[in-house]
Amino acid sequence: MKKKKIQKIETIAAHAGLKPEKNHGIVNPPVYHASTILSPSMKDYKDRSGKKYTYGRNGTPTSEALEKAISDLYDADGCVLAPSGMSAITNSFMGVLKSFDHALIPDCVYGSARRFVEEEFKRFQIEYDFYDPRDLSNLESKIKNNSKVIYLESPGSYTFEIIDINKVVKLAKKYKITTIIDNTWGTALYFNALKFGVDIVVEAITKYIGGHSDVMMGVTVCSKKHLNSINRWKRNSGQCVGPDDIFLALRGLRTLPLRLKQSQDNSIKLANFLRNQKEVKKVYHPALKEHPDHKLWKRDFNGACGIFGIEFKDYITTNMVEFFADNCFLFGKGASWGGYESLMTMTDIKTNRTINTSYVPKGEYLRIYVGIENIEDILDDVINSFAKMRKKFK
Repeated sequence: MKKKKIQKIETIAAHAGLKPEKNHGIVNPPVYHASTILSPSMKDYKDRSGKKYTYGRNGTPTSEALEKAISDLYDADGCVLAPSGMSAITNSFMGVLKSFDHALIPDCVYGSARRFVEEEFKRFQIEYDFYDPRDLSNLESKIKNNSKVIYLESPGSYTFEIIDINKVVKLAKKYKITTIIDNTWGTALYFNALKFGVDIVVEAITKYIGGHSDVMMGVTVCSKKHLNSINRWKRNSGQCVGPDDIFLALRGLRTLPLRLKQSQDNSIKLANFLRNQKEVKKVYHPALKEHPDHKLWKRDFNGACGIFGIEFKDYITTNMVEFFADNCFLFGKGASWGGYESLMTMTDIKTNRTINTSYVPKGEYLRIYVGIENIEDILDDVINSFAKMRKKFK
């Protein structure tokens, strides 16, 4: 009897990449620690045609299991693993762009990606321009004869702008330009960008797929059209991902739907609480109705990530925000997000913007990631911290 095709993404997350029938009935894929992969003879070694595994850096059954699982999540032809989310971004750029090409970058782009564009593109003689992610009216006018890539990040880093993906994809196809998106916020569960016509998807496995703040990894997901060139750049630049990290990513993947939903629900509840605090000027969460791009988010996304930002009113000083954050004891103070634990970081948006029309908060700004703790404990922690801040700075 033919096995029924698995349709629901939660089920795919639980089963994709597993081959117990090929591993003595063991559920999880074995962890292959490999550099050298032997051949039975010199003749066989010299003839590598048709060989699946030739050297540890180029892939093993362990890496194949994670690649298969993520490809299945996106219903994609394949994917390329990378040592970090940032390296997945650079692999995508360098797998598509060459000298004298031109790329368009949203002004809300992740700071490390911005740095790579500004510092490294010139070394490769690649041109670039930034565009306003909220105002696409002049995006077409920025396209040149040598434009090869339109990069997207939605929501944008730090201030969470939602880009109208349909408009960008339509324009890109008109001019035969490749689109690349950083989809770490949405993940395949809440926004499968490939289904919207985006050519290449980048995701930081470090965040939600890993889920436990102990893995550095990224992935590029795409069709066969771009798979080989991105994989060639990755191999030629000497990148590989350790098998133990792959094992941890596979383990994290199995509970991704549960953690993502808990993080989403917690973040929305906390965001709604914060929007009513007298010290808070604005909450930057796409799932809130007052967010300027809420309708776009509701149209395109199936859910929300747990990270958002708040802008304090003008009279709130840096010292006050630092005091507030330090007294939120359930929130770690550190970079990254997507793990089980909540985090807070202060961010200077001005250093990550180029276009004058891009929104830059005037007040002190706090980026908040809400993990999977009990929401009542999270709210109590924040309420107590507000009370302490008000008492100290009254």
